[in-house]
Amino acid sequence: MIGIAPQKNSHKIHATFPSFGHIMDKYGTMINKSTFFLLLLPLIAATLFVSCSNHDDSDQDCGQVICIAEFVRILVSVTDENQNPILLDSFEVVNLENGKNITIQLSTEEFEGLREYGKYPLIEDGILGLNEERIIQFRGFIDNQEVVGEAYTVGTDCCHVGLVSGNLQL
Repeated sequence: MIGIAPQKNSHKIHATFPSFGHIMDKYGTMINKSTFFLLLLPLIAATLFVSCSNHDDSDQDCGQVICIAEFVRILVSVTDENQNPILLDSFEVVNLENGKNITIQLSTEEFEGLREYGKYPLIEDGILGLNEERIIQFRGFIDNQEVVGEAYTVGTDCCHVGLVSGNLQL
């Protein structure tokens, strides 16, 4: 119980509180912390079960979602067996479901800057719609001959694109 009493010859008030290991319920009864936790555990478990359930977000109302101000671009790294970058002449990315070319258009300077490190853009925010998942293919060319190709599954939520499956290190 909490008790408040003035100390003798002082203007200070002395308060006594329940022991640290106990919590007081609304009726003033002391409850042991472990008992309190056991009473609270079903509520915590139910909350986690509902919030973490495996449900389809494809119908999620994106109007209620707050996104961070970040632009996501996923890059493919193309290297040889010694981890040296492979300098492709060109590359393309195709949506395998409809055959549409979704290659990100780069300036010459941007292409050369990425190419120097063997990096090539696979996909970025804004190419797919919200809450979509697509199978796409990256293909790289040297002298008009395909030298590398890989299929990927990519998806979006309400904010950004992400890699679902596929190897980004080719």
